Order: sequence, then structure tokens, then C-alpha cells
Amino acid sequence: MGDLILSPVVDTTVSNLISAVAQQVSLAVSWKQELIMLQDKLVLIQAVLQDAGQRQVTDPAVKRWLLKLREVADDADYILDEVAYESVKRRMKIQNQMMKKVRYFFTPKNPLAFGLRMAHKIKKVIAMVDGINNEAHGFGLQSRLATTNYQQRRNLQTQSFIGTFSQFVGREDDVSKIVQLLTDPTDGLPLCVLSIVGMAGLGKTTLAQSVRSHDQIQNHFGKIMWVCVSENFDVERILAEMLESLSEKSDAIRNKDTVVQKIRSAIGEKNYLLILDDVWNKESQKWEDLKRCLLGMCKMSGNRVLVTTRDKNVALTMGTLPGHMHYLGLLKDVECWSIIKLKVFGDASKHLDSELENIGRDFARKCRGVPLVASVIGGILCTKRPDKAEWLPIKSKIDALGSLEYQDDGIMHILQLSFDNLLKPGLKQCFAFCCIYPKDYVMRREILIQLWMAEGFLQLPKETSMMLEDIGDEYFNDLLSYSLFQQECRDSFGSIVGCKMHDLIHDFAQSISKSETVILETLSSRSNISSCRHLNLICDQQMVPTTLGDVAQLHTLFSKHGFPRGMSRKFKKLRVLNFPYAFDAEELPACFGNMKSLRYLDISRTQIKEVPRFVTNLYNLQTFRYLNCRSIKMPPEGIGSLINLRHVYFSYEENMPANLGRLTNLQTLPLFFVGATKGRKIEELGCLSQLRGSLEICNLDLVKDKSEAMRAKLHEKVIYELTLWWGKKGNQDEDVLEGLQPHSNLQRLTVGGYGGKNLPSWMLKSDCSYSNEMSLIENLVLLRIIECKMLESVPTSGLQSLQTLVISECSVSNIGDILPASKCLEWLSLKKLPNLGFIPSIDGLTSLQTIYLIGLPNLRFIPSVDGLTSLQRLHLSECEIECLPSGLSSCIALKNLIVSRCHNLISIPEELKELHSLVKLKIVDCSKLRSIPENPLACLISLKKLSIGGFGEELEEFPGLGSILCLQTSLRELRLHGWKKLTTLPPQIQHLNALKKLVISKFDDMETLPEWLGNLSSLKKLRVDSCSGLRCLLSGLSFYTGLDKLAIQDCPNLVSISEEVLGRLTQLKRLSIGGFSKELEEFPGLNSINTSLEQLYLLGWEKLSQLPHQIQHLTAIKYLSVSGFDGVEVLPEWLRNLSSLECLVVRSCKNLKQLPSAEAFRPLSKLRVLGIGDCSLLEERCAKESGPEWSKISHIPSIYINEKPII
Repeated sequence: MGDLILSPVVDTTVSNLISAVAQQVSLAVSWKQELIMLQDKLVLIQAVLQDAGQRQVTDPAVKRWLLKLREVADDADYILDEVAYESVKRRMKIQNQMMKKVRYFFTPKNPLAFGLRMAHKIKKVIAMVDGINNEAHGFGLQSRLATTNYQQRRNLQTQSFIGTFSQFVGREDDVSKIVQLLTDPTDGLPLCVLSIVGMAGLGKTTLAQSVRSHDQIQNHFGKIMWVCVSENFDVERILAEMLESLSEKSDAIRNKDTVVQKIRSAIGEKNYLLILDDVWNKESQKWEDLKRCLLGMCKMSGNRVLVTTRDKNVALTMGTLPGHMHYLGLLKDVECWSIIKLKVFGDASKHLDSELENIGRDFARKCRGVPLVASVIGGILCTKRPDKAEWLPIKSKIDALGSLEYQDDGIMHILQLSFDNLLKPGLKQCFAFCCIYPKDYVMRREILIQLWMAEGFLQLPKETSMMLEDIGDEYFNDLLSYSLFQQECRDSFGSIVGCKMHDLIHDFAQSISKSETVILETLSSRSNISSCRHLNLICDQQMVPTTLGDVAQLHTLFSKHGFPRGMSRKFKKLRVLNFPYAFDAEELPACFGNMKSLRYLDISRTQIKEVPRFVTNLYNLQTFRYLNCRSIKMPPEGIGSLINLRHVYFSYEENMPANLGRLTNLQTLPLFFVGATKGRKIEELGCLSQLRGSLEICNLDLVKDKSEAMRAKLHEKVIYELTLWWGKKGNQDEDVLEGLQPHSNLQRLTVGGYGGKNLPSWMLKSDCSYSNEMSLIENLVLLRIIECKMLESVPTSGLQSLQTLVISECSVSNIGDILPASKCLEWLSLKKLPNLGFIPSIDGLTSLQTIYLIGLPNLRFIPSVDGLTSLQRLHLSECEIECLPSGLSSCIALKNLIVSRCHNLISIPEELKELHSLVKLKIVDCSKLRSIPENPLACLISLKKLSIGGFGEELEEFPGLGSILCLQTSLRELRLHGWKKLTTLPPQIQHLNALKKLVISKFDDMETLPEWLGNLSSLKKLRVDSCSGLRCLLSGLSFYTGLDKLAIQDCPNLVSISEEVLGRLTQLKRLSIGGFSKELEEFPGLNSINTSLEQLYLLGWEKLSQLPHQIQHLTAIKYLSVSGFDGVEVLPEWLRNLSSLECLVVRSCKNLKQLPSAEAFRPLSKLRVLGIGDCSLLEERCAKESGPEWSKISHIPSIYINEKPII
């Protein structure tokens, strides 16, 4: 264990032990005297810990004494856990009236016998403590009062600059140069490597992130992948993480070729950018292995690999060409000073008095141009008052470090100074614990705090109303403020929900933890785990040491590959078991029931089907997570005996335990499903007085009246986000909602499925039933009212803090002054409101970024958007407006403009030409539209996506397309909606060289596609649908040899498709075809279909009595969807040939009765999902357990009928 962390660890352990002893003194009977004696002796030891912590650096004997004390304190802590465990166990038996009569005096369950055993153990610990106390006297350790005063962080809001901006100051030129090199098309190479080289702390990762998000990079590369490589250059892991970064699950795929194939499929014919962050590999063979895989993923030229590394030789090993090596330099002193000021004051231009300015500039010079050091120094200063008296001592400590050139060792000294300033009890341990996560891992705030609490790192000050979670939240903010946490992740409201650690800070945390915390990745890292307390098994099951069971002091076990073979009863001190995504796990090992100290258990996304009864005996459990475990069954009696449980997470109604009201310490319960039976009614919430955070209540139609609703006592709970859902309309909905009055601190409210006409009084006025405080809605930042069909009124005032307003599917006719009063509004969505005819002024809503007005048939006028300079998205659909809102030209940030199905719209204003930031423009299905400004596209220089058409029948050509050639090299996506008078496509589009996607629909008078479409050489996706006049597809489409997705469907007069069309599409991966002439008795054009096809969607018609036989040869098919085959009664046996099939979906086949035989399913070993919908005869025969088809499909992991899972 590192010297830096040993003393804080022992101090925290002893402090926790003293608190635990004090709690047990009031409960114990037969061993109370022993506990008091132990308490007194521990207080004596605590008094000398400060002296021991200072001397252990130079005196090895004192260090050994501290290590010995740690072991003794651990043993004592476990004994007290046993005492607490037994106390709760007996209390639960009494409550459940399950106490059994004892037949023998000396049985393990006899209280007196247990007391004697505990007293004996405590005496043994006392003897060990006595020995340690005697040694302390021998060392001459002095009793000192520990310094407990520490300053609160002075400026919480400055944390918003951490990681996001601080390390990016002064790097604009670097970004421009790298973007230019990555997008340079002149080299013509299929794969080119560019490396960012620089010492630790210069911001290489931050620079690469900025490059990745640059608009030019986003537009240039079809796919972008990010992998943090670190020291272990494992090709299989890198490939798996590449797949995950493409939003494709790698799950438990072990085969490298399979992963490469999946990546190739996900990339398609796009070029890609792969960013390999923090590379250390100097073995050329490993890079060549990865390079071969990369070259096989895409045949296009222009693919790039961007590497960040500290070592030039690593860049050379990766094949970086001389002109593609970018050396990241040091910052100027003035830039480092800007970072420090950003950190401390939130303002780089902050004016300071001359003395403080001079001290600050001296700090900046000490940074030696390293932005990480500037950020860390700024973090230290964050906790100090901005004056000379507070800053000079920090300056003296930095000066004492000498003249350091900041290579790794120099930065470590600065990090140590920051670490030494973590004065709060347990905060140093909280920081050091974080190295249990691998580098570049996003640590979720909520989870991390619960882990700290489970480990015992969090301590409550005396005489405080705070909870441990509040202390954890404060500690998280502290570590952000000190810049020991960086690169924060935020939710949609800007709240920080997660963060990462810089690689060098992670290295520092590992260096002070040493053998205390171990990440086991490979065979070579097996050594030195015998004494570790926190273990993360990233390695595969077969690589787990057989000696794992001997790690008796283990407190924490993470594993991503299921429960290790070494799981043992010896793990009795485990406090944390963290197994999310352990796909191999199917049941909880019996040894879990022996873990009396267990406080945190996460089995989310595993294959576990049942929670064993022994879990209800884990009385010390604080956090239980089993998210996305749809099939999991809880014990019938629920988990009400887990009275120390504070946080429980599940995803589905069938997962919810009964008798939750007994969990009186519960703080987190994101979901509650009201039931009709005892133990599941809404009154269960009433007992949960500590509940806070986010809560969603479903099935409120099962609540009878206001009186029953009030038993939930929501007004007493500090719930910040509340969602209320009715499954169906009830008779007393208004009374029920009135009784669900929340706490006045509510910030986000969603009401859905409510059947009342009026909202409750607590949403409409300030005088509330339970208090005389301000209106309950004054703090709301989000209000959503959804699917409240009878609702006629909404809040009309008091929403001055509102940022998001969504009203959908209601009978509301007037929204009053809700908008003018909501000056902070950023998101406005009004959808499917048939009675709404007027929208009040939105003038002055300068924060508004998004407006959705959809399905408002009585709306004829939209207020002016003049002055809405923040507006980015404007979506108008199914409104009766005659013109667009005025003031569009002032919307300088507008990126998306969508106007659809506005049938009274006559013209588009000239202001359209002034929307230079527009990226997406959609004007479709406006049947009376007659005019669009002349040549508007020439002015829309940022446009990437265009959808246009569906106008008045008197128009004989597309308006506004005369200048589309100005977008010849920039337009990526075009959707053309025709109308009856159009017999062909606009010829201008054949010159759009950069077009990737083309959609053609509703050209009812067009009989065939023009041959010149073959000129669109960059096209990757083509969709032709709902063209009722289309009769044939000639061979012109065969020129699209690069197409990877093709859809030809719902063309009811199509009778012919040339065999060349599909035969020459050798890159095709996805095909959707069907819905043709009802006279056809078979699918046209399938005889030459490409056998490498992976996804196939077949749309049938009534005359077809069987599926097209040609598809039985498509052995690469992974996804097959069959719909509209009303003439088919039995699926064919040859489906067995589709050996790659992973998902089979059958929809709308009304006469389908039978699946292929069980023998036909047997070869389909990869089939994971079966979906059946709107096939009434087949649905009945596939009923779970009872249907005659069930035995054929029961082995498939996921089965859905009408989109509802039955497995």
C-alpha cells in the first residue's frame, strides 16, 4: 500500500469502528462491557494516528504497525457487522412472527450462546488492540488532536469549466492543422495514420475529442470510432470496443473474425476515422495484426487512424508518415494563467489587484506550459479565498518542490500537493478507490457515491441532518473542483452525472493504492493480489487465478464475465459485488448468502432468472441493482426484510418486489407500479419518508380516490422528478391527482394518461393544502402533459423557471399566458391538440432553442419568431397556417426547418434565403403551396439534407430546385415527394456528386426511373416507395454497384424488375422489397440476388401462397422480416438453411398457422429473437407453455408477440 494512502485508510477504518462500537453499546446486553472497553482503547489509538501517519514515511517499523492496525481494525469491523447482522435477523423474525422454539440451550441460534461467542471474539480483538497500543508506546507515538477544520469549496459553479475548456485553451491552431491533415484527399491511401505526440498532461485526449466533434470531421467521415487503448494493446479488445462505439453490442462475442465482420457491416461503404487514445504499444506485430483487420473493413480510400501517444517511437511503430506526426507543444504562461482563472473564478478575463495578479502569474510560470498542472493548481486555489494570505502558503509549497520540468515525475509532485489538500475524512480514500475503474471509463456519479458509502469511506459529521449520500455528493464535487475528476458528462439539463480521470491522474491514484486496488486484465498482471482489497476482473474467466479464494481481505469485486471460479465462502468480508453485463451469469452462487457485510449488489443485464431467498437475508445491503433483467423473479415475500436498503433499481413491473413499504431507509426507487393486492398498493410509498430524487408511478388507475392517493405522502418526500401514469381512465382521476401533491422542491413533472378535465389546485395556484409556501410549480424546469385526452386546462402562470414544456394529445383550447411568463424556456412542444387555436406571443424568449408545433388543426397563425437568436429547430406539421411565422431572418442559429402537411400554406417567405446556418430543410405535403423563393438553395451554404415535394397539382415541376447545383458537393441526403402531374424526376439531381441517400415517393404518374440516375456515383442508400404509376425497373439501377441499402415497396402496379438490378448490387447489405401488383404470383427480380445480403424485409400480397424460394440460398441473412403474406399458412422447412439468422419477425399474415418443424429450427443456432405480430392464428398456437408451436420455439432467448415479451 502506498505511504500516502495508508494513514488515511487506517484513520477512516478506526473512525468507522468507533462509530460502530458506539451504536452497538446501546443494543448489546451480554457483551456491553467488552464493547465499552474496546471503544476506549480505539479512542486511544485514534489519538496517535496523526503522529504515526507522519512518521511512517521515514520509520518502517511505524508503517508495519499501521498495516497491522489495519488488519486488526478490519477483523473488528467484521465482528461488529456480525453483531449488527444478528440483531436485524432476530428483529425480522419477530416482525414476521417466525421465531422458532429452541430445543437445545447451546444451539447456534440461541441468543445467550451467540452473546458468549461475540464476547469471546471481542475479547480477542481487545487483546490484539492492547498489543498495538503497547507498540505505540514503544515507538513513542504522541497523542495529538487531529485537525478536522477544512474549508468548504468556495465556488461550486466553476466546476462547469473543468475538463471541458481548461485544457483546450490555446489549441485552436492544433485543431485546424489536424482536421486539415485528416480530411486531405490527395494521398489516395486506403488507410493513413496520424499521430498526436506529447508528454502527459498536455491535453492530447482533449485535443482528439475536439477534432472528433469538429463539423468538418463529422461531415467528412461516415463513421467515427473511439477506443482508449492504454498499456494493453489487445487487438481483440480494441475490435470489440470499436464495435461498441458504433452502437453495436459486442456482448460476449469472442471470435475476432465475427467482430470484424460486424464492424464491416456497420461501416458499410462509408469511410471511417478510428481514434486510438493513449497508445503505448511498440510491438509492430500487434499493430500489423490490427492493421490487417482495418484494411479489410472498408474498400474505400480515405480511412484514417488518429493516435494519441506520449512516445514518438510508438507513433513510428503505428506507421505514422513524417508529415503526419503532430507534436503538441507547451502552452504560454499567459494561457496557463487563463486556465487557472477559469478554474478559480469562471472567467479568464477576471480583473485582480496587482498583488494577487502577480502571485497568479507566478503560479502560471510554475505550470511550465502544462495545462493539466494549471487545472490542478486552479483546483487547489478553488478552496481558498482569493487573497494574498490564502495564496502565498500554496505558492510556498510549490516553490519548495524546486524547479521542475514537468515530465511525469514533476506532475506527480503537483498531484501529490493537490492530494494532500483533500482534508475531509475519507476523501483521499474516495479518490484512490476510483482507480478500480480502467482508464477512460465514465464513472457515474450516483453509482460512485453508493460504492463509496458501501466501502465505509463516507462519514457523517456530528450533529448534522445530512445523509451519507449528501456527503458523497459533496465529495464528488470536491474532486471535480480539484480537477482530479475531469471530462464530465451531463444530462439534458446540464447536471453533471458522470466523469473520467485523466490518464496521469489515474496513474497517480494507482501509485498511491499499489496492491490495495488491482485491475486484473491479463495473465501477466496476476501477481500481488493476495493482499488487495478492491479487485476488478476485466480478464476472461479462464484467466482468473485459482488462488482467488485465498484473498480473504477482499472488500470489492468487479467482474464483467460472470462469477469467477474462485468465488468462495472465504469472501466473508465482501462489501461490494458488481457484475453488470455479466452475460454468462445465470444464477447467484449460494456463497452469496454468507456475505454478511455485503452492502452493494449489481446484477443488471445478466441472464439471472431468479433472486434466491438467501438474498433477503443480506441485512446490511444498501444498494441493489437489477436493471434490464426482464425474466428475473423475486421471492414471494419480497425484500422487505432488507431494512438497511437505501437504493433499489429495476426496469419492469414483474420485477417489482412486494412490501416495499417496509424498507423505511429507502431513498431511491425510480419505479413504482401500483397493484391491486396488499403489499403493492400506493400506500407502500407512504412509509418511505426518506424517498428522494426521481420517481415514476404507474397504474394510477388502480388508486380508488383522493384519500388513498394521499397515503403515498408525496408532499413529504423531496422528489425532484415525478412522473405520474394512468394505465386507463379511472372514475376518480381528478381526486386521485389532487391527492398526489408533491414536495415544493419539484423540478420536473410528467402527467400521462390522466382522465380528468381539470388539473389539481396545486398546479394552478400558490396556496397549497400542506403549506403556505410558494406555488408548487414555481421551481419547475420541465412540465410534460401527455395523452390526457379529456384535459381542458393547463397552468397559465407561475412557471418562470420553466425550460421544457411539452403538451400532447389533450383537449386544451387555451394555454393562456404560460409562454410569455416562461422567460427561461428552451424547448416548446405542442402536439395533437385538436382544440388549440391560438398561441400567445413568444417575443422575448431568447433562450428558446426548439419549437415543435404538430397536429394543431385549428391553428391558423404562429406568433413572430423575431429575436429568437438561439432557435435551432423549428418543426411545423399538420397545422392550418397560411404563412410561416415572421422574423425568420433573425434566427441566425436555425439548423433544422421542417414544414409538412400544412395544407393551407400558400408560399414560403423570402427570408428563407437568409438562413445560412440551415443544415436540414424539409418542405413536403403542403398541397396548396404555389411558390418558393427563387433559387433559395444557392444561399443555404450549410445545407446537408433536403426533403421537398407533395405540392399543389397545378405545379408541373419542383419549385426552388433551380439552384440545387450549388449544393453539388455538399448535399448528402435528398428526399423527393411527387404529385400526380409529375412524370419524371427533376433532371438537376443527376449532378449531385456527394449524394449518399435518395428517397423517391408518391410519383404516381411516373412509370419507370430515369436511366441517368446511374450518374449518382456516391449513392449508398436508395428508397422507392408509394409510386402507384411505377410499372417496371430497368437495368439502369444496376449502375449503383456501391448501394448498401435498397428499398422498393408499396408500388401497387409494379410488375417487372430486371434481374440485373439486384444481380449487380454486390455491396448490398439490406433489402426491403414487395407490395407490388396483386396480379403477380411471385416476386420479380430475385433470381440473381446477392448472397451476401444481411437484412431482408419482404412485403407480400394476397396471391402469394409461399415465400420466395430464392431466399433459401441467402446464408448470410441475419435479419428476416416477413409481412403481408395472407396466402401463406405454413412457413417453409428450408428456413433451416439460413444458418446466420439472428432475428426472425413475422407480421400481418392473417392465415399463417404453423412455423417450420422443430428439426428446421435446430440448425438456426444463432437465432436470438423471434417476433410475431398481428397473426392471430399463429399467436394462439405459440402461447407460452400451452400452444402446440411452443415446443419449437421455447429455446429462443427473446420472443415477442405483438411487441410484448413473453420470454
